Amino acid sequence: MMKRNQLREAIFRHLDGLVVVPVAYSLFKKGILAHLLKEKSTTLSQITNEFHANEGYLNVALRVLASQGFLKYEVDNVSGNVTITSLPISEFAFSLVPMYEDTFHLLTQSSVFTANKMDVDSIALLEPILKKFTENYHIHFEEDVNLRAIQEQMLTHIEGYLVGPIVVNLGMTGMFHKYFMESSFRADEFHKHPEAFAKILDFFVHLGWFSKKNDNYQFTEDGFFFAKRASAYGVTVSYLPMFKHIDNLLFGNASELRNIAKNEDEIHVNREMNVWGSGGAHSNTSWALPRGSLFVSFTCTKTVFSPGIPKAASLFASFR
Repeated sequence: MMKRNQLREAIFRHLDGLVVVPVAYSLFKKGILAHLLKEKSTTLSQITNEFHANEGYLNVALRVLASQGFLKYEVDNVSGNVTITSLPISEFAFSLVPMYEDTFHLLTQSSVFTANKMDVDSIALLEPILKKFTENYHIHFEEDVNLRAIQEQMLTHIEGYLVGPIVVNLGMTGMFHKYFMESSFRADEFHKHPEAFAKILDFFVHLGWFSKKNDNYQFTEDGFFFAKRASAYGVTVSYLPMFKHIDNLLFGNASELRNIAKNEDEIHVNREMNVWGSGGAHSNTSWALPRGSLFVSFTCTKTVFSPGIPKAASLFASFR
């Protein structure tokens, strides 16, 4: 079993990934990451003008990358000017961003990560990414400890997209009922398409959340830890519909996400999922950090970053 602090860190890294993956890949596609490497140091205003971006959202996006240690972000408290500077590790980190491509396209072009239920078609769309992830995207891990840490960090971002929405879906549909958590079970006891669902369960076996014997699955201690904290993913995952429109937020008409007619569904949030996640987050305090709960950090728009607090997730409220 992983140590408790490592399990907590995994949740926070997963939540970071839900924000980092769409933000980083959108900036990569637009050429901003290459621009930052070329210029080495530049200003928010210059990037905004050069790429016809929405300055407020671009500001948050660049802070997200800085929160991961990929850039240096500085604010002149007198003038208010923001300076963005590349770091020695920036080029290496940015070279790994194309690894996010499949996840980004699945987010923006399907409902796999944003729907309340996971059906057989969703699992089929997920399967190629699950396979690539279990093969570590064929990454050759660096011997340098710092570079390897970046590789593992960015793989965990993708893991967040594979884990977060699935955990929320399973939590909302009863997978973490006492029966399933205390007994061994077969895929056909929970899902009407057991062969497809078994692929999801096998992925969790790979992560060490389940053990498997003769097609029977049972939670491991690590799996119990995550299952009991499923609602920790709920609020962030509920806002993935907003990140489906990340290109528009950064470079288009961002107000379209808020311009909805009376009685129309909200575009930027899955409200049912949000209510489920909010209720669980408020009632479950066992995963809170000494410096404050993750849920509180979501709702703070002016977060002072400190060790242990999930930095990209803290910036999540700024997108909202």
